[in-house]
Amino acid sequence: MLIITTDQLSYDYMAAQIIQNYSMEKPVVSYIRHNENLTYHVVDEASGQKYLLRIHQAAYASMTGIQHTLPALEAEMNLLHELNATTTLRVQHPVRNVLGDWVTVWTSEAGKEICCTVLEWIEGRDIQQGERLTTEQIYDLGVQMQTLHQHGRVQDTAEATEGTVEGKKVVDGNDHQRTGREMSQLDRTKVRPAYGNIHENLVMLGQLEEGVRLGIFTTEDFDLLRETFENINEQLETYPQHTETWGVIHGDITRNNLLITDQGISMIDFCLHGYGYYLFDAGGAALMFNREERDIFLSGYTKQTAPLTGRNIRLMEGFMLIFTLGYYAFQMANVSRHEWMKDRMPKLCSKYCRPYVQNESIFYEL
Repeated sequence: MLIITTDQLSYDYMAAQIIQNYSMEKPVVSYIRHNENLTYHVVDEASGQKYLLRIHQAAYASMTGIQHTLPALEAEMNLLHELNATTTLRVQHPVRNVLGDWVTVWTSEAGKEICCTVLEWIEGRDIQQGERLTTEQIYDLGVQMQTLHQHGRVQDTAEATEGTVEGKKVVDGNDHQRTGREMSQLDRTKVRPAYGNIHENLVMLGQLEEGVRLGIFTTEDFDLLRETFENINEQLETYPQHTETWGVIHGDITRNNLLITDQGISMIDFCLHGYGYYLFDAGGAALMFNREERDIFLSGYTKQTAPLTGRNIRLMEGFMLIFTLGYYAFQMANVSRHEWMKDRMPKLCSKYCRPYVQNESIFYEL
């Protein structure tokens, strides 16, 4: 592990120093933005090669999570490496530092450790505000998401036999029998975030309840949110969690995390990737599209699988609500977004949550 110790420095100077620990002859760094990570565009003027430097320190405390830890970042970089090596997905290549590590650790004067990573830059452009993707691009995104989820299925299938002895189950220290796959899932969700399961949904509901205390949400709206979460969790109690439904997901497919390249759409920014229901990922992506486009996306997503059942669609609608509400929970500490949330929550509850708990379909409405 490469560890750099320094005095109190500006972020720009820190970025310039960190990048010296990568095999670049003449790197020049340029600030991009500071959200869940502090990001810089890097150009090696000697080779012309471009990179993305990520300093994993969130702008707000509510944005900080397990994804910023060293084990989590090593897992993310390993995933990107595997996806590049074993799939046709157009994702960023991770870059090792001069010691061969995926993660560089910066230690401040106060002793705080900040993890940093570098990815190769993908040439492309952002999706512009109001821009509609073409039918081919939407369909391709559906196919790519299924490819990502299939990668998770293959991984889980391979790992299902690990932790077993001659095909038998292993007994843990609490005398609980677990298969190798179950233990693997448990271990991995301690390293990367988990999404959409009953526990995580209850955690999010608790975060949203803070909005009542802050005067952002009314008690009546929060009661409806609680009923919505209870409805979704009741479905999950009988919904199977196995390799066909749960595994590696991106976790944050939005217009901001897609690039239009000469080769097609590319999924970027896997910093929030983790483990969850595949329908959670698909539901979050579907929110980008209108009625007709959602059908196109799902046709690409189910190209090599069975069509989604009514039960699948119903649960996906619930995940679409959770994906939407996750943004509110994520921004709870961002005072500048409080008025925005206060203005929009009543409509979200009345137009989408209430019909959902009344068993009305909202797939084409939300």
